[in-house]
Amino acid sequence: MSTDKLKNIKLAANGTQALILRIVRDHSPISRTGIVDKTGQPHAAVSRSTALLLEKRILTEEARRDTNGPRRKRGLQLNGDYGYVLSVEYGPDRIEGIVMNTAYETVEKFAIETDLASLSQAAIINQMTKCLEQLQAKARNCGICLGIAAVDPGIIDDIKGTSIMASTIEDWKNVPVVEILEKHFKSPVKLLSTGISKIRAVDRLELNNSVQNFIYIEYGKGIACGLKLNGTYISGQGNLAGELGHLRVTDAQIPCSCGGVGCLEALASLSALAKNASLAIAGKSSTLAGQKQISGMDVLRAAAQHDRLASRIVDEAFEKIGTAVAGLVNILSPKMVLFDSIIEQAGPETVTMLLRTLQKSVLISHQSQLETKISVIKSHLGALGGAAAILDDCITA
Repeated sequence: MSTDKLKNIKLAANGTQALILRIVRDHSPISRTGIVDKTGQPHAAVSRSTALLLEKRILTEEARRDTNGPRRKRGLQLNGDYGYVLSVEYGPDRIEGIVMNTAYETVEKFAIETDLASLSQAAIINQMTKCLEQLQAKARNCGICLGIAAVDPGIIDDIKGTSIMASTIEDWKNVPVVEILEKHFKSPVKLLSTGISKIRAVDRLELNNSVQNFIYIEYGKGIACGLKLNGTYISGQGNLAGELGHLRVTDAQIPCSCGGVGCLEALASLSALAKNASLAIAGKSSTLAGQKQISGMDVLRAAAQHDRLASRIVDEAFEKIGTAVAGLVNILSPKMVLFDSIIEQAGPETVTMLLRTLQKSVLISHQSQLETKISVIKSHLGALGGAAAILDDCITA
């Protein structure tokens, strides 16, 4: 195995092995004959490369596991015991981490609610490090560590391994995340943005890489989108693609954390829901009345219970989101729009309203081919995508 500086350990020694590993990842359990059928590679080359991968214990094989065709055949699978990846996602109010083995299976999880938004850089790094240390301690029997993913909520320079800034964390500017974590853990570290990580998670673990053109809508204290077009994840110049929350959607002078006004995020994010409910609650009959501090999730859940004030606030926000997403659909023509699972907290009627707003704002030519779904992955999405990204890199030549 060779090591790419600041990137990852390579499991494939050549292009044929890399191709076999990708096919096994996407179609396991699969026989050698199945690999030949899907790749067009000579049977001898597939058998030779497979034998080497089995010898290194990167693959495992079980009798009668491949049920495709007239008879059961020996099925090849990625060996989950070969190694593991650590992955941590950090945001303004939460840290989530996972251990993922080489079969893309999550074997450990970690989550803690914490106010990172008001902490110093050193304190944030300390919390991230503790999370990763706890996960690594639980992964001692999982083989070798292939790398660490750090999933950042802001703008990153993935070449330098630096977080440039995050609008949701005040003291998070020009942080050499990769250098700090590599020095501490002595393992290769990959820095990713949340948008790319989350779309990679749903693509790999929910859609199984079956949709070539889709948009993932991230929803929380911020709003963003991940893009996969013609089979390629789109990060844009400077990794700045996907800032859906900073699309201007009103002429009203409503300030946004980015420094602009009238942004979608300022009107429709969880933070906006909480702010709007707190301002409107006085003198109103609402289940939210009497709460010392109202969160955006409180407003979503109240809307699901048909609270009139919460329903009005959420409906207005979701109408803005639906219209903005429709604009993306009209420009990019995806096959699918996949929404963050948090959206479901607003209840089925509100979700239906959001999807109806989206559909009626989409061009007629796009409507028949567009599929809309809510993601089934409920937590650790960024960490899952970060880990999957490292494993995807590991199985390339």
